[in-house]
Amino acid sequence: MWGTFWVWDARLTSVLILFFIYLGALCFQKLSVELASILICVGLIDIPIIKFSVNWWNTLHQPGSISRSGTSIHVSMLIPILSNFANFLLFTCIFFVLETRLLILSFLESSLTEEIEAREVNKD
Repeated sequence: MWGTFWVWDARLTSVLILFFIYLGALCFQKLSVELASILICVGLIDIPIIKFSVNWWNTLHQPGSISRSGTSIHVSMLIPILSNFANFLLFTCIFFVLETRLLILSFLESSLTEEIEAREVNKD
């Protein structure tokens, strides 16, 4: 496992397949949008395979440490993981609200600019 260039682990191999699928979708995007969208849909099928590969096949990676039935992580590591997850979720929500606000303000600005230009044309 250590000191080797590549190990044919289930998770590593399925992520490599996903990388090649998305790389192909990026290459074919300029040639055929339909083919690129088909490749992206195939890539979406690969995502659950990546997620559950550690449970389906006994390979290099350990099974999930946090599940609905409990956790196998010590509390000293569980608290930072949950804290980082909560902070990531908070910042994602903040950035989403700020981006939505910016989009609304730019839309209002463009419509007001058009209205002002229309009034100036009507005055003349």
